[in-house]
Amino acid sequence: MSLLVHLQDKIRTTGATIGRLEAELCRHPDSMGVAANIVSLRKLHSKLDRDFGRAADEIGLDVLHYRLLEERPTAKALSRSVGTFQDALAVTYDALRHGPKLRRSISRSALAETELRVAYSYPGSFGVVFTVPNERLLIPEMQSYFDRAAETVLQLGKAHDRREVIVDVEKRAGRATLAAVYDWAKANAQSHTGAAVEWRRGEKARGEALIQEPEFVALSELLERIAKTVEEPITPTGTLVGADVSTGRFHFVTSNDEDIRGRFTDAISESQAAQLPGRYTAILRKTTDTTYATDEEEVSYFLEKLEQAR
Repeated sequence: MSLLVHLQDKIRTTGATIGRLEAELCRHPDSMGVAANIVSLRKLHSKLDRDFGRAADEIGLDVLHYRLLEERPTAKALSRSVGTFQDALAVTYDALRHGPKLRRSISRSALAETELRVAYSYPGSFGVVFTVPNERLLIPEMQSYFDRAAETVLQLGKAHDRREVIVDVEKRAGRATLAAVYDWAKANAQSHTGAAVEWRRGEKARGEALIQEPEFVALSELLERIAKTVEEPITPTGTLVGADVSTGRFHFVTSNDEDIRGRFTDAISESQAAQLPGRYTAILRKTTDTTYATDEEEVSYFLEKLEQAR
């Protein structure tokens, strides 16, 4: 770990020196000496970056580069982009390890095992380098749960025009993953930023994605439009307390005091008269629409038939 800390300090110092020299070059654009020093320091920075990756790998850490496609992002844009990405990783990791998730609760172990820790930043299109623990398997080519989670999040991040990817991820990881990636896409769309993400083990890239602002916008809008619909028949017994044949609306209170309101067509009519109030068994079709983006459920009821309660 001492070597890793040493390299972090060297990289930070080198990066800061490059920044000062670049500012100096702006004031004196004809200075060949300053330009040459910048080139030399950039080569050193690249070497230190490679050394840092190898040192991290030796103690079981992967290195994740997260770059905002904006030279001077606001603090809010940076924190929202990185924070929602971290949440998406943790939710997806938890779902892949323990089974598909409908709600965005995250176990403590998943939070600890996907925690991104800041190592250093770099100038240009603003970027931050993180370290993250990642399981070492006996066969290097095999994917760990973190590998699969990161791959899934980045795949979803590029799925603005691929609904089949969204459907597949919901089957494997559940709605919670879609909702978490939606928050990541929405945060970047609202901040007008794109992101480039790459994670490495040593000097070898494990995965990467470059997502432009318009792609984040399109993905968030797509997830806001898509909803999963589930229909199921239910037959509660209770009291019909209201019905209006002109509007096709009814009001039913079950024996468990559940208040149900909905629509009907010919379940109540002149030929199918109903007593108000009257005790019945209601033959209902319950429809639940769940929006992928917010994971909110909207429930509606359609009355198909009334039967006298026994």
